[in-house]
Amino acid sequence: MAKKKKKKQQAGQQYLSPKEYMKQRARSLEIGECYVSDKMTECGEGVVVVTRRHTGGRISLAMYLLDIFCLGVKDTHYRLRLEEYEVDELLGRDPYLRECSYEEAHNWVYGAISWAEEAGIEPHKSFAITKYMLEEDTEDIPLIEYEFGHNGKHLLMANSNLEASRYIPLLKKNLGEGNFDFTIPMKKQKGLDRDDLDEEIEGSETDDEGTLFLQDGPATEYTYHHPKYPTELQLESPEWFYRELNDKGNLLNMPEELITRILSLPHDMLRRDLERIVMYHVGLTCDDIPEDYYPDGYPGILPNSILLLGEVGNSDSSLDVVLEVLRQSFDFSDYHFYDSCIYVFAPTLYLLGRNRLDKLMNFMKEEGLDSYNKSIVFFAVNNVFFIEPERREEVIAWYREMIQFITKMLPKTQCVDCKLTARMIYALLALQAKELLPELREMFATVLVDLNARGDFAALTEMMDYPRLIVPSHGNDTSPGFDTNIYHRFADVKRYFEENTEEDTEEDFEEDFEEDLPPNSPYDS
Repeated sequence: MAKKKKKKQQAGQQYLSPKEYMKQRARSLEIGECYVSDKMTECGEGVVVVTRRHTGGRISLAMYLLDIFCLGVKDTHYRLRLEEYEVDELLGRDPYLRECSYEEAHNWVYGAISWAEEAGIEPHKSFAITKYMLEEDTEDIPLIEYEFGHNGKHLLMANSNLEASRYIPLLKKNLGEGNFDFTIPMKKQKGLDRDDLDEEIEGSETDDEGTLFLQDGPATEYTYHHPKYPTELQLESPEWFYRELNDKGNLLNMPEELITRILSLPHDMLRRDLERIVMYHVGLTCDDIPEDYYPDGYPGILPNSILLLGEVGNSDSSLDVVLEVLRQSFDFSDYHFYDSCIYVFAPTLYLLGRNRLDKLMNFMKEEGLDSYNKSIVFFAVNNVFFIEPERREEVIAWYREMIQFITKMLPKTQCVDCKLTARMIYALLALQAKELLPELREMFATVLVDLNARGDFAALTEMMDYPRLIVPSHGNDTSPGFDTNIYHRFADVKRYFEENTEEDTEEDFEEDFEEDLPPNSPYDS
């Protein structure tokens, strides 16, 4: 078969991508009509449009979204070789555009860029291409001086805490504290009525014009994709062990004599079976709760198993199993543990992870997990100090790494959110961790810390000076942290479950977090 001949490219013919066309040809086109938003000086944000005409009558254009109060060129777009009716249709969507001279359009764009650069803010990356729709910024273009900023200062009008966290550090670095203003809109809460709103405003910081500064921050989205869990359960221990562990009468109500009998089994065998039981039941309920799963009572096999793992487990396989449980969703935890999470997990994590703080740190840095489940790790780490006070420097170093990670990752929100920072601060107050105030100051500078939960940095600094109430549970004078005695731990879970039998919503669960802690604990205010 004869090969097809390639069609020769005509001499001088050059095919350019849209980006290359912008770079090589756009400035050779005749400047056409230009437009600017006539409301820009009032609201601080608007659009500038520059068009250029092709010899055949088509039109190319670029649109520049400007923030003349602070950010300069926020975004840009360009379109090539449009028909005139397409341009009319595109520009007709903005009723505030008015025609202007090219010199006006040019000075608005480059003036906004210069104003933003004073604060260390570069134009949007798309400007690297759309700048070719403009003439070069030289003295050939007559200078028109416009007023940028608000009342002589840069004013950041952040659309969210996330946006504020990106720019406020730059403003502080390049302009200095107090030489700029910013606003953050209040996040509208679903179901918030007028009276609730008034109460929130009354307790929030506002400027002279009444702009509300309510820092509630973004939240992580639960996105964990679990591995395959065992679908069959084979145990080494005697038959009575699983029967008693799973008996409805022993769910969160295990008598001391049964605990003693279980612990009399060989611990290696018991550890392996407990790990198998936990993973099997996680697999049964991780995606959905079967209708016939404990239909007549509250499920307790996972709390029972995890409590016992704290006694016979190890820092390798057993700790991995417990952390896998904490990777599950809020609904999973609420179903299996209700408000007993802190009693079940904090001492267990201490016992299994006291010498594997690195593994606990790696868990805290994982993306897309539930913030409440993550926060329990803080109280396990605190227990290291309360029970082993000689390890304080090690605990402080662990938190220092955590705070630095939080400061870096808060804007991304998938590893940590403002709820987690609030609970960490709560844990740090119990330690009176004044050594960490410099790092905490940097964290507060992200503008994503939940001020409604713990107050601002000045309030935190003041609270660090007040000793926390530390009264041991069960009269154990040597251990002010969570009790690690296996019999006391089962008694604590039973008592707390009996005192909290009403069904809570997720919002109730979040609000009652501090009530979940043991009475007279180091976390009492």
